[in-house]
Amino acid sequence: MATRLLCPTIVLFISLNSFSQREREEILGTWLVASGSHQVSENISIPTIGILRYYEPFHHYELSFFRTGICYGFSPRLSGTLGYGYLNSEPFIQSKEAKGAFYQHWLYSQLTFKDKMGSFNISHRYRLENRWINTTEGTELRHRMRYRLKASYPLSLRFYLCASNEIFIALQEPLFNQNRLYFGIGYKFNSSLHLETGFMKNHFSNANYEYLRIEFIFKTDFRKKHKA
Repeated sequence: MATRLLCPTIVLFISLNSFSQREREEILGTWLVASGSHQVSENISIPTIGILRYYEPFHHYELSFFRTGICYGFSPRLSGTLGYGYLNSEPFIQSKEAKGAFYQHWLYSQLTFKDKMGSFNISHRYRLENRWINTTEGTELRHRMRYRLKASYPLSLRFYLCASNEIFIALQEPLFNQNRLYFGIGYKFNSSLHLETGFMKNHFSNANYEYLRIEFIFKTDFRKKHKA
């Protein structure tokens, strides 16, 4: 009797697990970003970025992330950043073992180089990340490199097209971590506030996820207060 009940249960579990993975890849998730840059002196600024990600359109929490640091502008085209990030995430399928799946603490260093090719604005971003990943099985330290190429093209005084590709390379096996391809359209409310929205494809070695990405980009300048 027990064997008769056990076999269908195992088959059902495998089927549901396979269906859930396939269903996850077919769902368009949501990637919400608020990205700020706060100028405090001629060469120093403080970046802030907050991210909320959902497995489904504005529903089914995936992760939240916050990052900040100190950015130094070596020139109008080259800047370097040192900073900290915190990430909290939950699995697509909840279980007693996976509930509150993991959180991460990051330390990162970054170089950003900006350039112009005709009407295209180009930026190259190189980043080294040291991540302390905490799961139900303990804490693991992992390192990875990231390179992002981003371009934007003005359509008018306020509208512009934007696209980027970012590859993640781990400094341990397996080397390939992930790749993020994005393209969208942006709108400039003014020189200090932009809105970008578009499509992102997040590729891993064994899965591909798609997101609607919405980002608010804003700047503040605390130097003005000092000059007043």
